[in-house]
Amino acid sequence: MVKIQKATTIQVLARAAQIMKIIKKENDSSLSLGKIANYVNLPRSTVQRIVTSLIQENFLKIDKKYNLTIGSQIYDLASDTEFDAKKKLKPIINSLSLETNETVDLAVLKGNYMVLLDRVLGSYRLGVTSEIGLKLPLSTTANGKSALSLLDTKKVKEILKSNNNKNKKRDRKQLQDEIAKAGITGIAYDFDENNEGISAIGTSFIIEKDIYSISIPVPSSRFSFKKEPLEKKLKIAIEKLKPVLSQQK
Repeated sequence: MVKIQKATTIQVLARAAQIMKIIKKENDSSLSLGKIANYVNLPRSTVQRIVTSLIQENFLKIDKKYNLTIGSQIYDLASDTEFDAKKKLKPIINSLSLETNETVDLAVLKGNYMVLLDRVLGSYRLGVTSEIGLKLPLSTTANGKSALSLLDTKKVKEILKSNNNKNKKRDRKQLQDEIAKAGITGIAYDFDENNEGISAIGTSFIIEKDIYSISIPVPSSRFSFKKEPLEKKLKIAIEKLKPVLSQQK
């Protein structure tokens, strides 16, 4: 009996891993339980039980349209085993939020997306809040553009051509120019490009070969007169980052 139970547990773990790999590989494609069942060659009822358990443990996330994506717990485990960026950068994003009264986000580049790792909420009643684990496109966000500025030109062109990174307010040439400028200044912007009514400023840096970003999303009505002060505060934060980045050398 013990051997049978042990084999069953291993089998379930293997199936769960297979399902998560399929969902991660498909990225933005909407995957139904039926499609996943076909991919992994399992009964739909079996897939449903496994997926439900993975959602409950935050290994998977389901949105209002019932699309499945990788959940925040996966990224939490990754940060614990690779490099505890959240712990090292928490004082910096805390300080930046206190100084600006705005929400400050910490994200990491994963494939063709930025994934939100951590955030500190601002003190304004009208602010911007995003869910931990949220996947953000690269070409329409401040953190995404600043991350792109750290990649080689060929990789940037490939990403800008991909379906999930189309900016409706900037053509490809404009985006390439913005990204090149961010590579010089260290700062990138989003002016109502990812979400109407929300603008942002961000900077990116490399820790243990991974690209991280600190950004400040702000209601556009407030961003128009806070842009310059936010730039100054973000540049100070970049200076505070230098001792953290030097520790990895």
